[in-house]
Amino acid sequence: MSAFHSSAWRTQIPAAQRVRQGLLLVGGAVALQLLVGGGTLEFFWTPLLLGLAYLAAALAGGRHGSYWATAPVLVGWGGVIVWLNEAGPEVSQPAAYAFGMGLGVLLAGAVARTGQRVDLLGVGVTAAVAGLVFMLEPQVEAFGEATTFAEALAVVGLANLVLAAVSARRGA
Repeated sequence: MSAFHSSAWRTQIPAAQRVRQGLLLVGGAVALQLLVGGGTLEFFWTPLLLGLAYLAAALAGGRHGSYWATAPVLVGWGGVIVWLNEAGPEVSQPAAYAFGMGLGVLLAGAVARTGQRVDLLGVGVTAAVAGLVFMLEPQVEAFGEATTFAEALAVVGLANLVLAAVSARRGA
């Protein structure tokens, strides 16, 4: 059986796991808003901070939990974005972004080899959406604001909490 799974979305997620993950994602949203939205860190930290929030949620979900596709892609890509902006190397910026995305996909593959459930479709969707948002950022003002991503992350976290409540209610 392949380390990459394409049916992770069909897996029933226990309510307690959804609560843990939901709280971590909401906490990540608050941290993103405070750190980047509040001006402590520059906007280019946003993808890495999103990736770290998803990584915390993935770790809370365990080996077969969710977010193992999203976290490594955003951490790899976001890490290269931070390096590019903080270190200021004399390299092609578009090539560095492509390298970062590739690094994120490689990290997802490495995570899958450790036995974590990594949905290959989720890896692709994460990379494609990140690229699309980055591509459209000059035309869509909201894509250049940390608040947009903090709110989106909070919605994912809150959705987990709602789904946990619904699941617990059905089980009661």
